Amino acid sequence: MELAPKVVGIGNYSGRDVDKFERFRLTPAPAERVAPPLVAECFANLECRVVDTRLVNKFNLFVLEVIKAWTDPAQKHPKTIHHHGYGRFAVDDEMIKLKSRKP
Repeated sequence: MELAPKVVGIGNYSGRDVDKFERFRLTPAPAERVAPPLVAECFANLECRVVDTRLVNKFNLFVLEVIKAWTDPAQKHPKTIHHHGYGRFAVDDEMIKLKSRKP
């Protein structure tokens, strides 16, 4: 949750114009399968490759394939945020447990 203001700021700048790691005081970490770095402060990082660009001109939409996923095991119970656009976020909060045959 403490990263939310940085997420908004990052979305308001182009990487062509500013080093986002430097400007927002984030720590780059080496990725395994892609050139761009992971963000060390994030609970989860996804390494992706672009698989389809046909919708970019019409909808500004890239289709990606996740080729490696990372989580930070040191963060035992992180609250994650979900961006709804224009600076609005939903925050994970209450957890529920339902009976299941699986542990």
